[in-house]
Amino acid sequence: MRWLPSLAMATRLRLGMAVVTALFAAADHRLVTALPWILLVTTLDLTATALDRGGEGVTRRRQIELLGLVCVAALVAGAAMGYVSSWSKLLILIPAFHAGQEFGRRGALSVFAVGLVSAVPVSWWANTLDQSQLQRILVACLLALVFGLLGAWSHRLEDEPVPVDPNVAAEAGLLLRRLHELAETLDTGFDAPGSAEMALQDLANRMRAARSAVLVGYGDNPAVPLAIRGADRTPWPDPMDEGSVLSKSWHEGVSTLTEWSGDIVARSMIIVPLNDDKGKRLGLLVADRPLVTPFTVDDLAAAEEVARQHSAHIDLSVLFAGLRERAGLEERERLAREMHDGIAQEMVALGFGLDALRRVARDQASPLAEGLDDLRTDVSRVLADLRLHIADLRIAVRPDTGLGAMIGARLQNFGSSSGVSTRIQLSETGFRLPAHTEVLIYRLFLQVLSDARHSLNSTTVEVRLNVAAPRVELWMAHDGTSALGPRDFAANPLNGLGAEIVVTPYAGDGVAVRMRMRARGAAPSATLSHERIPQPS
Repeated sequence: MRWLPSLAMATRLRLGMAVVTALFAAADHRLVTALPWILLVTTLDLTATALDRGGEGVTRRRQIELLGLVCVAALVAGAAMGYVSSWSKLLILIPAFHAGQEFGRRGALSVFAVGLVSAVPVSWWANTLDQSQLQRILVACLLALVFGLLGAWSHRLEDEPVPVDPNVAAEAGLLLRRLHELAETLDTGFDAPGSAEMALQDLANRMRAARSAVLVGYGDNPAVPLAIRGADRTPWPDPMDEGSVLSKSWHEGVSTLTEWSGDIVARSMIIVPLNDDKGKRLGLLVADRPLVTPFTVDDLAAAEEVARQHSAHIDLSVLFAGLRERAGLEERERLAREMHDGIAQEMVALGFGLDALRRVARDQASPLAEGLDDLRTDVSRVLADLRLHIADLRIAVRPDTGLGAMIGARLQNFGSSSGVSTRIQLSETGFRLPAHTEVLIYRLFLQVLSDARHSLNSTTVEVRLNVAAPRVELWMAHDGTSALGPRDFAANPLNGLGAEIVVTPYAGDGVAVRMRMRARGAAPSATLSHERIPQPS
């Protein structure tokens, strides 16, 4: 009932108009003549107000009754304008403002018309209609129209929606609750590869395709394959390469029905852009089959329909996964900051304290000096490991930094700080792995690198990385004594993505770890159905 205070204020305003009219009549020495007219108009207005406030719902019948009372009040005010002296011209303002508040501009125009139509005939009947009287009536009616429009404007301001709570946290809570409700209504929730696989399944139900895929990439970011059927790697050239068969649809956002001779067998291809709610390209839906059975224009139209139906789901899933990935990276940054400002500083202070004890022990030729030196070496090693862990927590996959670049930079840093010989062999295509998958592979690399760092006799670390998204293979080995075994990788998250991790001996006491994902020979319908894909940008 928040409208009651404003309604009472409007009523007081109209009663104030009645009082002002009475004062003008008193100044004209016509108060006794004016009171019946003022009371009649005021009574009709208050009756309309009571009718408007009565009951909980606003029915059409109640609206008609309210409009009738306001028009009767306007009719009485018009008759007063034509029958008595000039003070009566103010009475029309009372029903005009009320009508504007309740019925907007139509109400204001209605009171204007009723007042004018009633005032002129009454003035003619009373033999007071002359040019001066007609001008006063017209001015009063126009003033009533202005008051009515003011009432309509004030009513519109009252009906404006309550502003949303500016508290960002409250708004975020509302959005998350809405996302939770939406996730329960979607068959795949907010799983981006699952949404992409549904699009490929829908496409397969409409046409026969030897190979199909959903590629996602926002703006100038690299293409990321969300789901692939009929192949264990992306078989087409990078859409960002000049002359690629996917380039036109990728850059211009147009559907393409074309032929491609870059494979062993010439192919007929359908390439349809996936667009977000703003019409911007978020990816491609691609399908091909041997040219002996080419696609038709009807097939292209069916693919475009599939793209229209599934673009929103894929876009929503990718955006949500991006939020989730960002939350994880922010949590890692928070942990790294707390470790740096807390235990790392305490370890540095402990090292300084040990240095002071070592100097005292050496000055006094204490037998503890040698033990303190060993302890200082261990503290330095622990502090170096802690700093590396802090740096590892702060990793963030960016569109311009691929997995190979991350591993190469980290391996170079390890070699320069430890003196261990390092070798790396990289092979990457233009297609990127999903960011979440790259982070998991990088963590696996760090796990083996940490084992090499803790080994007392490691002299060589070798890494081989082959990425042809969605297929990837990482082989890493060092020749030092190792504590790693198959049990250390049994619960690795990469296993849930279809990866195979094998641990074998290397160079005597050393260890070699091989991780393969989507190896050749995988089932044609295999998809990355459990990956979480963060937004590329």
